[in-house]
Amino acid sequence: MRAAKILAVLAIAALAMGSLTAVALAGKKKKTVVQYFTGSPKVNKGGQVTAKGDLDNTARACKPSRNMKLFVTDPNGVVLATLDGSTSDQNGNWKLQGHLPSNLPAGSHSIEVKAAKRTAGKFVCKAGFSVLVPIQ
Repeated sequence: MRAAKILAVLAIAALAMGSLTAVALAGKKKKTVVQYFTGSPKVNKGGQVTAKGDLDNTARACKPSRNMKLFVTDPNGVVLATLDGSTSDQNGNWKLQGHLPSNLPAGSHSIEVKAAKRTAGKFVCKAGFSVLVPIQ
């Protein structure tokens, strides 16, 4: 009976150590903010969309080679179409462009950019979204 208690205490201690390690690893997640440069995004009369910006408020290791996507969304933020995809440069700058689809449903639409989740060394770079910018 005494050996069973010692074994139980050791098992609980091992589980506690494992959970503390998991919390420490989770602490290395880095937030990502996707922001537009001034005057971006632009939509011309022909429906061509151009968006430029950078990744901000994140670790330096999270900026280069980040997968970026340009979306058209409805007023609730539901993605209606993906216009372009590319990667960010070494400084976190990105440029995306695409053409609005001709079959968009009636109503107001917005442009949104997403930076995909990425692992960079000891960091887990969380996915990030830009603000929704209404199409004028």
